[in-house]
Amino acid sequence: MNNLIFYNLLNASTLDKITTFASNYNAFMNSSLFFRKTMKYLRYTTFIIILILTCIVSPSYAQKKFTVVIDAGHGGHDSGAVGRYSKEKNINLAVALSLGNKIEASYPEVKVVYTRDQDIFLTLQERADIANNNNADIFFCIHTNANKSSTAFGAETYTLGLHKSQSNLDVAMRENSVITLEEDYKARYQGFDPSAPDTYIMFEFMQDKYIDKSIELASAIQNQFVQTKRYDRGVRQAGFWVLAKSACPSVLVELGFISNRAEEDYLNTSEGRDEMANSIFRAFELYKREHDKKSGIKVSPLKKEDTPTPYKEVEKPVKTETSVLAAVSTKTDTTKEPKIRPETDKTIQTVTKPDEAKKTNEVVFKIQLFALEKKLRTNAPDFKGLKNADFYVENQLYKYTYGEESNFSEINKLRKSISKKFPNAYVIAFRNGEKISVKEALKK
Repeated sequence: MNNLIFYNLLNASTLDKITTFASNYNAFMNSSLFFRKTMKYLRYTTFIIILILTCIVSPSYAQKKFTVVIDAGHGGHDSGAVGRYSKEKNINLAVALSLGNKIEASYPEVKVVYTRDQDIFLTLQERADIANNNNADIFFCIHTNANKSSTAFGAETYTLGLHKSQSNLDVAMRENSVITLEEDYKARYQGFDPSAPDTYIMFEFMQDKYIDKSIELASAIQNQFVQTKRYDRGVRQAGFWVLAKSACPSVLVELGFISNRAEEDYLNTSEGRDEMANSIFRAFELYKREHDKKSGIKVSPLKKEDTPTPYKEVEKPVKTETSVLAAVSTKTDTTKEPKIRPETDKTIQTVTKPDEAKKTNEVVFKIQLFALEKKLRTNAPDFKGLKNADFYVENQLYKYTYGEESNFSEINKLRKSISKKFPNAYVIAFRNGEKISVKEALKK
């Protein structure tokens, strides 16, 4: 066959040679034998390539481990609050490590990361970076409170937000003041001054997508403190830098007051520290259970003792000689905010006029004045003379609003005009009757 091809080529003209060669080459390429061998080779090569890519890429798509980052506040040359004989940094670390050990022992599939597991100094930004770099699902910040009055006592949990009282601002200012231990902190923290109340207005617009989950977690923690017979100071909001910079549900827990003789003693016992860590751990269990259910992960039935109790006010403990709070007098700082409860119904119950019930994509801005557990009369003194105040219901609270504008600049002017009467009022936004973040509302 091959000899015949070359014989014909030798005895043909140049044009015929080219034509004959091309014709015979084309016939060979299209022969069934060549086609079968070529396809077999391609299939084999493709299989090898897919196998290699699968080995390289599949770990990236493996299910991410549920990650908990635990931050023991202060450390190193930053002692935090100081009591009669102990330092906040040591109490925080002991409770943080205890909490982490409980999670690791009961949930080996959960990844636990500590911002510090020894007595070292970390900046606030470094702490938030550890949470973000590990793609945290929960960020616990463990702290111990202090007050000028030695009678202040109780446990409270904070989420990010604008402070509603001076006591909340005081706590945030004290915890944020650690940044002044850093060189050139004003440039590093974008001009934020922890000692200047005016700079905390920046946290007004930081109500991001994690706020609901943060409140849910904080409420679960306070519920567990109640069951441990700790005095409940409630869920609060304030401008903490470390919470603002963490991209996940995050809470800052104040275990108790080191400035109170009885609470300092309690928080320096192994029993007291274990009780506090166990309360936070049980709240974690309840939170993770809900997370798993929503993620389609099978969860085991709750044990009877794990069933959460209704969130309620706790009476002030009676002063007795045998009480762990024996040193607490009736002058205790009991200023509280309304309890913030876990959201059980995503629907925002707003009061609207009939013509407003139609669904549109228009954003409406309002000014939130305050929140209470009861419904007020329209002429209630709480409104300080403002007319046509409105309200919506969220997290079982009546949240009272004033004004309604589609333009943010206009509603902000109105907010400034009533700032003397309501200095803590802030702007909120709705779309189609549902509350959204101001940041989202301002997006074009």
